[in-house]
Amino acid sequence: MNKRIEYFEFLRGVAILMVIAIHTYTSGNFTSVEGTISIITRQTLNCAVPIFLALSGFFLGRKKFDSKQAIITFWKKQIPKVYVPCIIWSLPILALDIRSGGVILWKQVVYMAICGFSIYYFIALIIQYYLLLPLLQRHLRRNLIISIILSAISVCIVTYTNSVKAMSLPLIFYAGPFVVWFVFYMLGVYYSRIERTYSLKCSIFIVLLGFLLECIETYLLNTRYTGGVGIKLSSFIYSYGIVLIALHPQSESLYRKNILTTLIAYIGKISFSIYLIHCYFIAMVDRVYYSTSWLLRWALVSLITVVFIVFARKILPQKITRYIGFS
Repeated sequence: MNKRIEYFEFLRGVAILMVIAIHTYTSGNFTSVEGTISIITRQTLNCAVPIFLALSGFFLGRKKFDSKQAIITFWKKQIPKVYVPCIIWSLPILALDIRSGGVILWKQVVYMAICGFSIYYFIALIIQYYLLLPLLQRHLRRNLIISIILSAISVCIVTYTNSVKAMSLPLIFYAGPFVVWFVFYMLGVYYSRIERTYSLKCSIFIVLLGFLLECIETYLLNTRYTGGVGIKLSSFIYSYGIVLIALHPQSESLYRKNILTTLIAYIGKISFSIYLIHCYFIAMVDRVYYSTSWLLRWALVSLITVVFIVFARKILPQKITRYIGFS
């Protein structure tokens, strides 16, 4: 793995560890010092999904679609790679729902088919971007501006329904539509075809401003309404800056290969596998050894998930690992 490729795998590794941290986060509030530190720390993680989307757009945005057949071939190759493993890992959830009783089976099957179980909304999201990619490559600047506007409007609606009105909507309905995260995928596509000569200092300023706004918005939402820790307009501003820093050539040039970065890069290499199954290990850890320590839960789930995947990749035939998303 050359240095350049390893750098981007490193970014994926950092992002998937952030995802696990998000999902092992318990709670935090502004009524105590410990709670305040916890909820503010949680705000730093909101860039995880944007990083994944930007990297996907950055690498796939370079593909050439010079014919309808090329587009169809791309769809046939990319969509099953993420959709089939999603369905396979959704089956245990479907089985548990059926076993618990009182479930209308056909509704659950439909829900599974649209990637509605657990955190699999991301699969539905990325498939939408695969389908849109040939269009996104045209009129790059215009599409980037449109994506910024649509994402800003969408995330404000999500914040209003989730935090202000406290509506308990499934993830697939408020995080699954492509318009919500559009700006980040489009940002990746844009800089896959445009030279990355933007100011790194300006990007750092956006991060600092976004983080400050995150803390303020989280405080207002958390103390006046409910929640407020997740996606919101301020977290998108923060994440926009983080993505710009991550994609900047100077950041790439600063990457150094050592034991820690190599390990994180390996985690990035298997990040899709980790994404697919880590929630099962969260449930297992909580059942066997529940801890209120966020750091301990994160460390245990991360370690067990990675070890499981490493052994599975060694033991299972490649044909099977490909279908379950471990290849």
